Amino acid sequence: MGMGLPFAPIPASVHLVGIGGVGMAGVARLLQQMGCEISGSDVAKNRLTASLEASGGTLFYGHRVANVEREIAWAVRTPAVSEWNPEVMNLRARGVPVYSRGNVLAALCNRRKTIAVAGAHGKTTTSAMLAWILTHCGLEPGYVIGGETALPGWVADLGGEGPLVVEADESDGTLVAYQPHTSILTHLEWDHPERFPTEEALWKCYQRFIDQSGSIWIRGDDQCARHLTQHRPDVNVVGLQPGCDLQLLQQRDHPDGQDFTFCVQGRRLQGALTLPGLHNTWNALMALGASFEEGATPEQALDALSRFPSVARRFQLRESNGVWVVQDYAHHPTEIRAVMTSLAARKAPRLRVVFQPHRYSRTLRLLKEFADAFSGVSTLDLLPVYAASESPSLGVDSDVLAEACRERGIHTKCWHHPSSLLQELNSTAVEGDLIALLGAGDIVTLFEQITPGSPGS
Repeated sequence: MGMGLPFAPIPASVHLVGIGGVGMAGVARLLQQMGCEISGSDVAKNRLTASLEASGGTLFYGHRVANVEREIAWAVRTPAVSEWNPEVMNLRARGVPVYSRGNVLAALCNRRKTIAVAGAHGKTTTSAMLAWILTHCGLEPGYVIGGETALPGWVADLGGEGPLVVEADESDGTLVAYQPHTSILTHLEWDHPERFPTEEALWKCYQRFIDQSGSIWIRGDDQCARHLTQHRPDVNVVGLQPGCDLQLLQQRDHPDGQDFTFCVQGRRLQGALTLPGLHNTWNALMALGASFEEGATPEQALDALSRFPSVARRFQLRESNGVWVVQDYAHHPTEIRAVMTSLAARKAPRLRVVFQPHRYSRTLRLLKEFADAFSGVSTLDLLPVYAASESPSLGVDSDVLAEACRERGIHTKCWHHPSSLLQELNSTAVEGDLIALLGAGDIVTLFEQITPGSPGS
């Protein structure tokens, strides 16, 4: 147990199974910067794996025993890889410890001052905003973020003397392993029924995280967060009511983003964001509040925030032949409703929404809420459910969701092959159209391929 960690010493030879995902690549980069000799495997090469290779990592494409036939001190496994993975099975048979990605990240974070961002929605954007602000205010933060940013290392970096900003994920239950100096609760809502069969089970996980945190930032309209933190004296509230630590006074969306006005410690301040939507205002205010605690001045922080370039797959926009395409990770009804409001602010003459449900369990438990979230959409295209290692035995798929949407008057079509949908989008989209790609899964492959009117469309 070297250096206070529950696994082998650092530096060490570490293998990461499923290294190409955003979360795993972030852990791999931190370990590289800490002097570890890293290797890893995944099904395909991407920008993150190429970066890790360029930094000296040894990467394999495809999962096989030959990838781990050498001396390895310990290994890390992504939740997307099963215990029956050939590398995992071989490592365990040889007595090499294999740890979950979430537990390793929490252990690394607990070695230094950490600001942990948790919640059902907005974690990635809020943590990226905070890391961006602290970086541009010269406060030398480290960060581990569940999305590709414009910061060095894209998803992670040890930084300097400042705090480590981490996106703390509740989906695998490892939220309880964190002991942050400061925590931000973006918004609490039941999700991940595959792990938390009841709301009470999830609230117990959050309660332990809260009990192990230092100062806490919550939203004033989040009744669950208020309940779970009611016994804590060091809670900071962001909200609309007078008396909030950061009080939002006014917010206005416009085609290039938004402007907002807020009050902190009696000062009336104005901010700007390139991202639209009230949900992003709350994210920004949370990030600002935590940055003020770290010593950022309002002037520095707001200047940095106005230049925040967002995160990949968080209302990410591109234009092709006069057609605007936006992709967003929204895979929960609450997130979809927020994105739909932001899309409406762009006032496109025609909006086409494409959605890929993520997990059969989530689709089953929130079927009605998903259908309600798309109310008002004229045309909805559904891709097959992205299983994320779940079995389809739950009896719900995109066809079931499509029927629920049709009952609400939404013209809905299911596509069993993304390539067929892509061909149709490219051949029918016209200048001025807005195409929104929502959800988590392989829908991400469509974003760069939508080129309306191009040869071969």
